[in-house]
Amino acid sequence: MVSGGGGGGPQGELQLLERVFIRLGLAETDEQLQEAVSKFLPPVLLKLTSQNEGVRKKVMELLVHINKRIKNNDNIQLPLEALLLQYQDPAATSFVINFTIIYIKMGFPRLPMEKQVELIPSVLAGIEAKPTSHQDSLLLMIMPVLGELAKNPPGNPEKKKSLLGLCEKPAVSKVLYSFMFDYMLLPYGSHPSLKAPDAKESQVPAGLSDYGWKRVAGDAPQPAEKVETTKTGIVRFLGAGLLPEMEVAIHLLVGISDTRHGVASAADSESRKLGGAIDLNDPELIRKLYSLFLGTLVLKERPPVKPEHKRQPANTRIRLKLMPVLIKSREAAMQFPSCIQVTFDLLFGTSGNSNAKLKMMAVQFVHQIIHHCPENRLSPIGAVIMSALTRLVTEEKDNPKLRGSCYVAVGKLGLKIPSLVNKDMSLITTFFDGMSIEGPETQLSLREALGIMTPAFKAIDPENKKFIEAMLATYIEKEGAQVKLVTIQYANEVFPHDNVATRYTLLLGAGDKKDEVANAARSALYSGIRKIHNQDNGILKTKRLGNEPILPDFFLILSYVIDKASIRMKSSYKQAVGNVVLPFVVSTGAEICDYIRLCLWNSAGILPDQEFLANPHHEAPTLGRYLKKLMSEGSGKKKDIVIKFTDLVENILTGSPSMQPALALLQFIGIIPQELTPRYEKKLDWVRGLLSNTKEELRETVANIFGLVAATLNKPDFEKAIKELSRGFKDKSLEFQHGALLALGYSFGTRILLSRMKNPAQKYKDWKIFRESCDVILAQIEAAQNLMINGGCLALAEIGRCSPLPLDDSGDASKTDNKLGVVETLLSIVKSSKANMKVRERAASALGNLCLGDAAFPHRRMLIERFLDLAQEIKDVELHFTIGEALVHCALGPSSPDCRDAWTVAKDDFKPLESIESDDLKWLLEQLTGKLTQSTHPNLKQAGCLWLLAITKHCTKEEAVKNQLLKIQGAFMSLLGDNNDLVQDAASKGIGIVYESCGTDDQDKMVNNLLDTLLGGKKEVNKVTDDTKVFQEGEMGKNPVSGGNLSTYKELCSMATDMGQPDLVYKFMHLANYNATWNSRKGAAFGFSTIAAKAGDQLEEHLPKIIPKLYRYQFDPTPRIQQSMSAIWSALVPETNKTVDKYLSEILAELQKEVTSSQWRVRESCCNAIIDVLRGRTLENCTEVLSSLWIDIFRVMDDIKESVRVAANKAAQSLTRVSIKMCDISAGAKSGEKSIKAILPPLMDKGLSSSVTEVKAIAIATLMKITKSAGNLLGPHLHVLIPALLEATSEIEGSEMNYFSTKLGVDAEIQEKVDSARIAAVVSHPTMECVNFVLQYVNASNLEQLVPRLVDLIKSSPGLVTKGGTSVVVNNLTHQCPLDLQPYTGKLLAALVSGLSDRNPVVRMCFAKSIGQLMRTAKESSKEKLFAKLKTWYMDKEDEVSRAAVAYTFQGINRYSPDVMKSYANVAMPIAFLAMHEEKSKDEGGLQEVWEEVWQEGTPGSEGGIRLYLNEIMDILPKALESGQWTVKAQAARAMGTVATKLGGTINPQVQRRIASMLISALPGRTWTGKECILRSLYDLVVYGGDSVAANLEGKSSGDASVDSLLDALFKECKKEKVEYKVVALTSTGTILQSLKIDKFQELYDIVCEHLPKIMEGEEEQEKENEKDSEIDKDEKEQELVLQEAILTSLGLAWPENIDTQRKFIVLMLSHMEQIVSNTTRKNQETLAIALGKIMEKWKTPNDINSSKESLELCELVFTKTAQLLSTLLLIPKYGELRTKTLKVLGSVVKLLVDSKRSSLVYLFRDEISKSLDGVIKDLGSDPAIKTTARDLKNALNAIQTSHEGKE
Repeated sequence: MVSGGGGGGPQGELQLLERVFIRLGLAETDEQLQEAVSKFLPPVLLKLTSQNEGVRKKVMELLVHINKRIKNNDNIQLPLEALLLQYQDPAATSFVINFTIIYIKMGFPRLPMEKQVELIPSVLAGIEAKPTSHQDSLLLMIMPVLGELAKNPPGNPEKKKSLLGLCEKPAVSKVLYSFMFDYMLLPYGSHPSLKAPDAKESQVPAGLSDYGWKRVAGDAPQPAEKVETTKTGIVRFLGAGLLPEMEVAIHLLVGISDTRHGVASAADSESRKLGGAIDLNDPELIRKLYSLFLGTLVLKERPPVKPEHKRQPANTRIRLKLMPVLIKSREAAMQFPSCIQVTFDLLFGTSGNSNAKLKMMAVQFVHQIIHHCPENRLSPIGAVIMSALTRLVTEEKDNPKLRGSCYVAVGKLGLKIPSLVNKDMSLITTFFDGMSIEGPETQLSLREALGIMTPAFKAIDPENKKFIEAMLATYIEKEGAQVKLVTIQYANEVFPHDNVATRYTLLLGAGDKKDEVANAARSALYSGIRKIHNQDNGILKTKRLGNEPILPDFFLILSYVIDKASIRMKSSYKQAVGNVVLPFVVSTGAEICDYIRLCLWNSAGILPDQEFLANPHHEAPTLGRYLKKLMSEGSGKKKDIVIKFTDLVENILTGSPSMQPALALLQFIGIIPQELTPRYEKKLDWVRGLLSNTKEELRETVANIFGLVAATLNKPDFEKAIKELSRGFKDKSLEFQHGALLALGYSFGTRILLSRMKNPAQKYKDWKIFRESCDVILAQIEAAQNLMINGGCLALAEIGRCSPLPLDDSGDASKTDNKLGVVETLLSIVKSSKANMKVRERAASALGNLCLGDAAFPHRRMLIERFLDLAQEIKDVELHFTIGEALVHCALGPSSPDCRDAWTVAKDDFKPLESIESDDLKWLLEQLTGKLTQSTHPNLKQAGCLWLLAITKHCTKEEAVKNQLLKIQGAFMSLLGDNNDLVQDAASKGIGIVYESCGTDDQDKMVNNLLDTLLGGKKEVNKVTDDTKVFQEGEMGKNPVSGGNLSTYKELCSMATDMGQPDLVYKFMHLANYNATWNSRKGAAFGFSTIAAKAGDQLEEHLPKIIPKLYRYQFDPTPRIQQSMSAIWSALVPETNKTVDKYLSEILAELQKEVTSSQWRVRESCCNAIIDVLRGRTLENCTEVLSSLWIDIFRVMDDIKESVRVAANKAAQSLTRVSIKMCDISAGAKSGEKSIKAILPPLMDKGLSSSVTEVKAIAIATLMKITKSAGNLLGPHLHVLIPALLEATSEIEGSEMNYFSTKLGVDAEIQEKVDSARIAAVVSHPTMECVNFVLQYVNASNLEQLVPRLVDLIKSSPGLVTKGGTSVVVNNLTHQCPLDLQPYTGKLLAALVSGLSDRNPVVRMCFAKSIGQLMRTAKESSKEKLFAKLKTWYMDKEDEVSRAAVAYTFQGINRYSPDVMKSYANVAMPIAFLAMHEEKSKDEGGLQEVWEEVWQEGTPGSEGGIRLYLNEIMDILPKALESGQWTVKAQAARAMGTVATKLGGTINPQVQRRIASMLISALPGRTWTGKECILRSLYDLVVYGGDSVAANLEGKSSGDASVDSLLDALFKECKKEKVEYKVVALTSTGTILQSLKIDKFQELYDIVCEHLPKIMEGEEEQEKENEKDSEIDKDEKEQELVLQEAILTSLGLAWPENIDTQRKFIVLMLSHMEQIVSNTTRKNQETLAIALGKIMEKWKTPNDINSSKESLELCELVFTKTAQLLSTLLLIPKYGELRTKTLKVLGSVVKLLVDSKRSSLVYLFRDEISKSLDGVIKDLGSDPAIKTTARDLKNALNAIQTSHEGKE
């Protein structure tokens, strides 16, 4: 323990302890005491294990002594490391350990913070297997230091994890986590010793146990600020990556809920950083969260917990932070029973740890429990949750939001466990009742809940189903839209479409007065029909519907409605409308009419469609058969129900005449006339009454009904009915006349057709009433009103369809009493552009129908020809369709199926009543294919195409058409490229019909012909004639589209041939360009929707090949192609999203392949398609395409076509959004890493380096956002990312700034300011923000690759901004990861040092700053090399750039690494000292300031610094003085002067001699710029050297300088010719002579006398001198004056005190002055006065003045000349300074006169001077002070005179 003797055993130990005692006692200073304690404390503690009681007592005494001395003296450090080792020693006894820990706890806080941080791992290692109390106290001790440990963690993740050594010590880790957790829960100002006045004991804080509270609270309460600081430090420590993320998650959550903002915000920040790494579905983490939330729960199956270890439940604040986490976690929702306990505690707990917000969160948590829990786990507690929710609904009356959420939760629970809601109907009843009584907000939630629950009621027992049916029937008639909407939803979704009761409920809803309800009910009623008919399902019907019923059975729904109607008629629900009482509102009745009719079609075996409703003839024969069969069953009951329905319809029509009941009545009378016409024969007056209705379409329907009823009357009754109809025809209203006209047509048409069907040979030409009626009708086609013409045409068409007209074949063409006249009249109507279009169509229809009922119609061919002639004049599409139909009728005549009775004869069953032999069809085809379709006139072409389409569609079975199919296809193909969309579309449809009509053998021929034409370009050139229209109306000014109008079909062909299925082009044509015209009444007749459906089915197998191409084509910029492809897409693809998801990789491959196509429209379509395909999607499974997509998009962003560029820009923005989402670390590390690998390379290689501004901008924006979201996934890519961003920074700045900077190069100062501003702006540049953000992910693993890239940028980057940015990165790295950077510092330093020679000063400054930062991590060898190199640069290199670089480097090191500068100050400071003495110029003022800063920061003061580094300074100054550069020599000389000035008389004599020798040695030789600095330094050396200078410069040894050698050198320099230099030499020499008090006046005078004016004896000499002066030019004169000033100064200074010399030169000097004084400048006059003053000060009047006449004469001469000089000077006006100095000299002279004691001299002097003095006194411009001085001197002169006179 201590050296020396003492023996063994207890005695020896006691002696040793005594010695220690003495050593401690003798320690007087803190240092001595610390040394003794550090040495002896650990071994003394070990002596506690001694067996000897005395030894132990002695140890205790010693420890008490130590404690007393060190307890209150925190300056004494304890040997912590030794104590910790001793504490960790497994062999140490508990006694030793207990005492050791006392000193550890005492000594640890005394250590410097760095040492405390360093010892944390040792402290943690020491607590393993130690008592709990020890563990707690040591952990409490290190808690405040953890924050410091987190400030500089290692960069390498592996090193981070192993820093504390916890990986191998799980027990220590557990204790540490537990302690930090408890500390984070510690409230501020809380301590177990503190309790409320009224409390028996302290209340344990929330989340803590009694034990946990006591261990973290410490022995005494801690200030709240200290606790806050410690907690903040712990939070930083937790987030530093030193501990596993999952272990610290709960600590950070507690931190976020802290009451102090500093802690909460820090915890929130760290938590966000760890966001991606924390798995919220980890069972262990969730268990901890529940434990914190609920506290310790006593459960039977778990072991008991000690009372002091029971945790309190979390308080409201903590719970508010925990709940969002639990809600997000799937695992939390599945951990039973904790999830239920949390929910019930928040909702119904009595602890007070809940509030409204937490209750809301609890209900949200219930939603998650229901969502995530599987049914088997949820079922046991489902009823409990349900009861809780229903209880809340009942209790929380004031919280509608909460109740709404509860309702929705009930709905979700009911969906998951249907048995909870569908067994007992009370719940659903309550909910439906609630819909009527709840507020609007809660109603919406109730509706949502009921909607969610709907599926739960699908599989319920029949009894409950009946209950719901009845309930729905009740609620549909309640008030309130919401309850009705829910009722409709249940009726639609719970029950099948054939459920009669709920269909009736929906029918009631369909008549609701609120449109929202009515529309919802209608939608539900017909949803089954819609599904089966593609509206919701696409042509491919990929939603397989199975065998679901779509409508109820006709008879069941009919009987149910009739039954309900009869009940309602007896209730308050009945409605009085006009003269009738109805069971329903009219709108419900109208809907019932439609719905019953659809059910009839369905039950009759016909797939119903709502479009059938407008056409009651549709499949009428089938319906008739079905209804007759139905009515024949059930012993007349079914028939009665049908009859009751017609009665109901009749009542609805009576009450409110409308189309729906009218069509229903027409249909039923038409299909079962035998049953119904007898009933309505008696009601013909009622029917006739409806003919005057104001609605035209209703009058037509009623007329049809009238015709059906009247046609079955016997002949007399029929004629009577007709007469009654015609009676008073002219006197009735116009509406009735129109209705009657139609009724006449339908009545005769139907009657004659029915008669002809029985007896085809029967003729009616002579039937009088028929002829009369026809005359009435024909008269109307020439009426003035369009309505009557329209009615006449329609009636005539109906009669013409059914029979020949009772007119002559020919006659006067202008009259309508013959068939020719009728044809001409109708043709004139068709042709008339003034006539109403509807009338023209009706006239055309009537013309066609004349050929149907009359086989022998004589004007058939003429009519066809006239129609063809009209083609050129007609443009209207609908009229063309009508004429096309008329042409078909003309061509087919009686063989057309339109001749049949549509009510009784099906189209396929039709057999012509008559036949005709005619070649009209063949001739017509030739005209259409050869003339009209090949015409250049657009009207002819449109007409020809549509008419040919009509013929092809309706006459395919005719031989004339079959034989011409190839020619027809050719005609259609010639129209595919037409400018008219409809013509194109019709042509494509026509080609499809031709193909379908062919036999199998001919189909291949058709396909080849089509492909050759479209792809091979076989097209005939159209001839231009007089009729040719080059542009159709509206076409002029349109852009020509790439590929012409055939492009659509070419693309379709390409798509088909690419798939190896050329015949598919026909299917595409059917689906493409589905023009709206085909949906019109006329267009729909072609039935293309059926063909399209068939085509879609055939294409299904080729979808994988079609979809990618088709997807792209939808976005083609050519509108026609886009529309066509969109039509095909919508036909083939029912659910776009699902289809695109399925074929995503194929679509992307297609887009990526085509985005760089040679065709601009393909490129543009790909860009638009990319935008669409990326919307709402990410490409995790297609990352391989991402890189290529980015590269290609960047290319297209620079496209030659603007629209392509715009589309590409938008596509790039979409790619950006997707890329950011994919790279987000929260989406998962693996997928994010894969995405980053794919996305970063194209962005950096192609985006940042692009010359296109838009590309660069999008690349930067994307990279910035990716860096923010990708987090540490960027780590492996930083070596590429950071350099790329740095290079981009320069490129983004643009070449303009470089140009601007270079242009300013002429003015270096401005250029430097501009460049500095550019560098300063870099820091806030987006790319640099991005770089600085990602630097946090730099670590040892990626630095190895990053540093070489940074070095390359420093060395070779041409951009100023990039270099500046790189410098900033290096600076940040020195702060971010200094330890990891250390191995690479050398490389960076080398690059930066080489960059110091950059020509741009701002770059040099940046690099110098970085070098300063890097010095902290540099090796010693690197530092030495750097300083040596900088010294060499400064001393050896002659360029300013190198010197500036050295300056900025020293400044950087001084600022950022002052310790390094301190270590190498002996190298840097002498350089700085020398550099400070560079000649100051305006340009280099900044550099001078830099050197001064370096010197001032590195030295204790100028003098102190010089003394400190004098040897080093004196080492470099000689070298500098010997430099070949004048500026350096001058600089060295100035530095020597400063040394001499600052050290003054205290300078070392040897140094003084050395400086003098060097300066004197440097003087000889030519005069160079700056040489005067040597003179000035010699001046400084002598002047400031004090009295010892002369002694030191004795020149004892041969090499030393002496005063003589000094003066010799100076005199030589005074002889130099250069005036400026000579001036300095003279002044310096004079001063030195004055300082050394050496009389060398003679030598000096000899040098300058030639420059002094000669003393002129006479006026002649004076004139000659003046002439000589006038010859000297101005410059010379100025130089002479300057030299004159210097000579006067030097002679004045050198004036000796030697009397002999004075006597020799004084008169001469005064004479020279006399010559000068009047002929010089004011400045020189002032100098002269000063020189005169110096002469007078040193001059002494001779002692023998009274005895020697010579001496007296000399004095008289001197005083006389002096008086004259002074008088001259005093009389110079307006120059106060000169007068002041002159009066000062006068004062000296007065003293001399006093001393001379000669009155003669006084008189002499006074006579000369008094006038001048009076002038000064009287001068008004003189300063008062000057006047006073003058007055005083005058008085003094007078006083001298008086005294002397008295004596004499």
